[in-house]
Amino acid sequence: MMKRMIPAAALIVSLLLTGCGGYPNMSGTGGRDGNDIKNEDPKDNGPSEPSEKDKAAGDPDITYDDGKPFIDSDLKVNVTGSKCPDIKDDFHFAVNHDWLKGADIKEGFTSESSFTCAERNTKERAMSLLGDSSLAGHDAELVRSLYEAVTDWDKRNEQGIEPLKPVITDIAGIKTLDGLSDFICDPKRSNCVSAFVSIMNETDLNDSWRYIVYINNDTLLLEDAAEYAELTSAGERAYEAKMALVKAMYSRLGIGGDEAEARFNRVLGFEEKIAEVALTRKDFNGPDIFDKVNNIYTEEEIKNLTKAFPLQAFIEGFGYGGAGRYAVYQPKVIQRLDELYTEANLDVMKDYMTIHYLIYAADKLDRECYDLSVARINAQYGTTGSTDDEVTAYNTILKLIPEPFEKVYLEKYDAAEMKDDITGLCKDVIGGYRDMLKEEDWLSEETRTEAVKKLESMRINAVYPDKWQDYSALDLSGLGYLECCHAINAYNAGIDRSRTGQKVDKDVWTVNILQCNAFYNKQDNSINIILGILDDAFYGEDMSREELLGGIGTVIGHEISHAFDEKGSQFDENGNLKAWWKDEDHKAYGDRMAVLSGYFDGITGFNGTNVIGSNVSAEAAADMAGMKVMLYLAGKEPDFDYDRFFRQYASIWRTITSPEAEYDKLLKDQHPLNYLRTNVTLQQYDEFYEEYGINEGDGMYLAPEERVAVW
Repeated sequence: MMKRMIPAAALIVSLLLTGCGGYPNMSGTGGRDGNDIKNEDPKDNGPSEPSEKDKAAGDPDITYDDGKPFIDSDLKVNVTGSKCPDIKDDFHFAVNHDWLKGADIKEGFTSESSFTCAERNTKERAMSLLGDSSLAGHDAELVRSLYEAVTDWDKRNEQGIEPLKPVITDIAGIKTLDGLSDFICDPKRSNCVSAFVSIMNETDLNDSWRYIVYINNDTLLLEDAAEYAELTSAGERAYEAKMALVKAMYSRLGIGGDEAEARFNRVLGFEEKIAEVALTRKDFNGPDIFDKVNNIYTEEEIKNLTKAFPLQAFIEGFGYGGAGRYAVYQPKVIQRLDELYTEANLDVMKDYMTIHYLIYAADKLDRECYDLSVARINAQYGTTGSTDDEVTAYNTILKLIPEPFEKVYLEKYDAAEMKDDITGLCKDVIGGYRDMLKEEDWLSEETRTEAVKKLESMRINAVYPDKWQDYSALDLSGLGYLECCHAINAYNAGIDRSRTGQKVDKDVWTVNILQCNAFYNKQDNSINIILGILDDAFYGEDMSREELLGGIGTVIGHEISHAFDEKGSQFDENGNLKAWWKDEDHKAYGDRMAVLSGYFDGITGFNGTNVIGSNVSAEAAADMAGMKVMLYLAGKEPDFDYDRFFRQYASIWRTITSPEAEYDKLLKDQHPLNYLRTNVTLQQYDEFYEEYGINEGDGMYLAPEERVAVW
């Protein structure tokens, strides 16, 4: 999508694609805008996180092996410093011991895991295509052009920072508020520039078959509005890392460090006023978020929403005028922008656009700027080094033109059999849920009936789509890297404008299928098991039934459960925002979730810091639901090998994570730490106890009356 559209698009994805990021995306972040650490809860409720020096096993200030009831075996220091435990005491560590002991985190990454391994295997196959000159067709030409633009360092170094100067010069030349409005409202001049608001078509929350024009504000420098009220360690890292990058980039433009720092801080002060009325990440994770962002305006109402800020001219300038209906995510933010849109703030608003653009463009310029951008990512996210040119080019192609590259990949590597396998397995799991739901005696008959209806209407998006977006008119020949970004953004903007007032084509997917992930989409009631996750511990054509159910089967079960959680239950079988649970069922669900949350509150991760149960309860419940439905299917299989099944499940969660990333996840992520996703999940089920003879006194034992599975 066009750069200025990304905030709205990212918000839609984060709200509606449960599981997209629901599994750790630990891709290398060197040289690109990394989002591999999901800070879902902005509140820092624990002690300061480990610094770089804390990676040393003997650091006296950090206690790694104090986890209860299990030590954190996601941390290498705990693996190397401990012998293999008994399987009855710590199943995850025991089963994965040899793998964990031999695994190391690669440069540019925050972890090594089954996810990174699966992603790496797909990446190796895909990257072999980048140098294949025999590949023909327009899609292959697009891929080659962008690949050459990213990897041609002679050209990039020769151009230096010249590619960004037209935009910087244009912004600097703005003399009046009217001149600023002209810039903002011109899609050619402000292409790729953060200009306070973003606009795009997305599926209407109230009618999943129609597009509606969404209006949102751009992403803030500190990335979460809560950081402006109370700066956390993550916010400090973002501040320091981006400040360093911006000062260095301004230096390339001939502006001194003191002046650059002053401009950066003035922009933060401007953003602080916006953040006062903006939703936080914690707000976005709340169950009422859809009601908060579903603010529908008529054509007349949108005209009256602002007086100073040129919102109507912006809408018309970008080609969305006359849409009839608009959805404004955060009206209070738009109104605050209207208050701030004054001649007195002209210079700081110009600085705002300049600084955001410098951060965006840095890694797309010469080697010096690229290295500065890598340093920013590493400082902010705790990664080290950078990915090599081939990997950087691969990541860029997937980020900017995923569909053409995916089509090239599928022409080389046929995945039709895999698609049939996964489609069939999804049908099996849906059938298992249908039977399982009928036995949930805490659900009313009315809610259970609606749940089964939703199951029977669920779309199965397996491996790859059968219909693709058309990129035949896009031409990247001879363009530099930053020029390619501008061209792609403009092309995608044209596609988006054409959707205004149109019907949604649900057969066209809007997801990169080569990423290692899986998700449930609330707005089309679909389960999405895409190609990139179907490798390593998750899926193999030669896997036994037990291994398939323990691997990708539990992932499918996890994602389907999101159709019935606190957010999924707000959408009906067609993907429309419509409550269908009875009030008493909501209360019963909430009571069960509170018990689960309380159990996680009592678990110590490391450094004396406990899990925050309210953060992780929804994803933990989904893990348990996925396990329960697999055990339901297993019970129908003759001579089922439960040992093989449980071991396979443990293998999908094996990971070695940097202390910084692990601590960040412990405090802020909505997903439990990986070793807990194995151990706490398995503690809930009789079949696990029976298979391994686990009894009271064993570390894995949890008394029946203390078990916390919601489903």
